Amino acid sequence: MSKALLVSMIGQGRPKKEGQASYDLIDYQFQDGEVISTRVFGIALYKYLRKKGEDIDLLLVGTNGSSWTELVDVLDVEQQSKHEDLLMSLLKEEEQRNVEENLLEEFVKLIGKSLNTEVKYVLLNSPPSPEEISRKTIRVLFDRFEEKNYNKVYIDITHGFRYMPTVVLLDLMILRKLWNFDIEIYYGFGIYDTGKSEGPKKVARLNHLEDLIKLSEALGILENTGDFRPYYKLISDNQEAQQIYFRIETNAQIGDSKIRELINTPVNFEYVKPIHEKVKNKYLKPLRADRTEDRLKNRARFFFERGQYLKAVLLLYEALILLVGRLKGKIGSSGLEYKEREEVKEYLDQLNYYEWKVLKYLRNACAHGTQPQSQDRSNPDAEAIAEARHAWENEEKFKEVIERSFEFYEKIKNGEIKV
Repeated sequence: MSKALLVSMIGQGRPKKEGQASYDLIDYQFQDGEVISTRVFGIALYKYLRKKGEDIDLLLVGTNGSSWTELVDVLDVEQQSKHEDLLMSLLKEEEQRNVEENLLEEFVKLIGKSLNTEVKYVLLNSPPSPEEISRKTIRVLFDRFEEKNYNKVYIDITHGFRYMPTVVLLDLMILRKLWNFDIEIYYGFGIYDTGKSEGPKKVARLNHLEDLIKLSEALGILENTGDFRPYYKLISDNQEAQQIYFRIETNAQIGDSKIRELINTPVNFEYVKPIHEKVKNKYLKPLRADRTEDRLKNRARFFFERGQYLKAVLLLYEALILLVGRLKGKIGSSGLEYKEREEVKEYLDQLNYYEWKVLKYLRNACAHGTQPQSQDRSNPDAEAIAEARHAWENEEKFKEVIERSFEFYEKIKNGEIKV
């Protein structure tokens, strides 16, 4: 069964005056026309979501100067009367901007009992530093997810210090990497937003912020792995991006026209256009190499620069075989067949180029997880094996060898090294 969490900020509102609330009682109107009256928008959002059938817990984030007692509306008259001493004590601490943990914990338990749900809180200093907000909020959120594993988080960014919702939202984006939950963001317009006009105040679901979070994550995936599928799923109606990526990732033959169509795919949103121009130049155009071996080499460079060394060495090794096979006229209509590939490898061995030997032994070590070894010092490959072993054990040496292998590839391609 799905379980959700609502994270809501509690602010200070107006300075406390006898007989006057810190927050105005507002009729909040949701997009489907539902109107709920509360002083703190988070409670209106909680009630609305419960009416929609959500099984939802509540996390309140506020400071020792926040107007916590504005939540008292969720208690009926009998409860308020029964706990009058607690409420008065808490109200007095609010007036002094010095809410203590023990009173707040007792009050929050009452709120949870009245709402018939689990309510937790984060109590911050007033004003809180961004570091304090993250440190305390992440700890509580982490414990909540460990226990409940929520599949969705609603965040109300209406109240509180202006930067509080920003910090909490960024905390949630970090935790989303670990638990993969959906995020919905809400804002309840109030009198200070719209003036003292009559009638209900609108509730906004900030869909675009949610889209930006997803786009940021998709670009992160693209930058780190080269996987453009999540990106295209968000920005276009391209139905072939997934199949194109599969063929690229499996080193299958793919026509240049398909890559060209991918690059020229129209985006669905105006704001994405400048982003897409950068994406095309940085990530997609290198896929349009004239030859398959150049595309493999470009992919090897991509992964090498991101520390994905196994992919880099495997791709560069295959690119070299394919390059030499093409130069020697061994390429068939479907690329190198197994027999032809073995012939090219044997041919490269016979050429006795040191760069090829080191790359070959390093590739084998990475692919099979076995250290290159040669006990026979008379072995003509002993020096190459020793360098490959050193590169397999030392990152800086590995980088040096791969960079030299890239240079070796270019020199063969340009005719500086004859094959």
